[in-house]
Amino acid sequence: MNLRKHILILFVMLSAWSTVVFGQDYVVCPGDTAMDYSVQGTLGSTFEWTVEGGVISRNYGDSVIVEWGMEPGEYEITVQEISQYGCYSIPMSLSVLISAPEINLGEDTFVCYGESKTLSPIGDYYSYEWQDGSTLPIYTASEEGYITCKVSDEYGCFWEDELFLEVKPLPYVDLGNDTSLCGEQYLDLSGGYDAISFDWSTGENSPNIIVYQGYKMISVVVEDDFGCINYDTIVIDDCDPGLFFKDIPTAITPNGDGINDVWRIEKLEAYSGAVVDIYDRWGKLVFRSEPGYPDPWDGRNARGKFVPMDSYHFVILFNFGDDDRIIGTITVIR
Repeated sequence: MNLRKHILILFVMLSAWSTVVFGQDYVVCPGDTAMDYSVQGTLGSTFEWTVEGGVISRNYGDSVIVEWGMEPGEYEITVQEISQYGCYSIPMSLSVLISAPEINLGEDTFVCYGESKTLSPIGDYYSYEWQDGSTLPIYTASEEGYITCKVSDEYGCFWEDELFLEVKPLPYVDLGNDTSLCGEQYLDLSGGYDAISFDWSTGENSPNIIVYQGYKMISVVVEDDFGCINYDTIVIDDCDPGLFFKDIPTAITPNGDGINDVWRIEKLEAYSGAVVDIYDRWGKLVFRSEPGYPDPWDGRNARGKFVPMDSYHFVILFNFGDDDRIIGTITVIR
């Protein structure tokens, strides 16, 4: 604020009971410096000054320079004249208002990631200035950091307040990529580790659920103890046995070297009741497994003798629900 010079005209009658007449009250802003206050007295007089709410930085006798403090409020400057004969005037005071508009943005707060906070200070302000230079009475923030608002009043005095806006991360949830399940396979879906409530599309409310084969779209909405919400969705496609077993081995070399001596079908674990039949080129059954294929085929027939090197047809009967079978060829190489 620009320097203001406030002059108190003190008309002093030099007697033991001097009287003083002074003008109106004055207004300053918090922190105003080098404010000049002076009086007119009788030649030879001295003056005693008292200042509330500020300090006298320079005293010239009939005038003082005051540095005002930062605390808004109404304060007094008091002066008393002492004549050259030692007579005291009646002390007179000037009421000075350190004016500052009251503003309160509230306590530090938070938003969840992706949300925003709108602030609208309540008060009769003449201007607004936010930390990013915007001058609207309403401010919306979505990034973490300090938010500061400086406002002015009718006297051109400024005051400000600030709060810290924290952005809380959303609770973690990841149901994984869309997939399919076959046979007795299942998927343990987790709603995450930092949520306190779970709302599954299946109607369940536990942190984890188990899902099995068959087409379905499953979603979950999770919420943490800050009220932040996140969600995820996964699609479980119908089983395609041909695709599921696309990597099944097509040859074995049963020569006893410990490498590829037997026909391992690892994904068949999903079908505990599956039976594997192997036929020669003339359609004769040479091998039938026990349910679940517990002993992988080692190239022998039902009598325990090694079959000739050739290509053989296989049929895998799943014996599970709507899944039926897959067929193909397996080659024995010696």
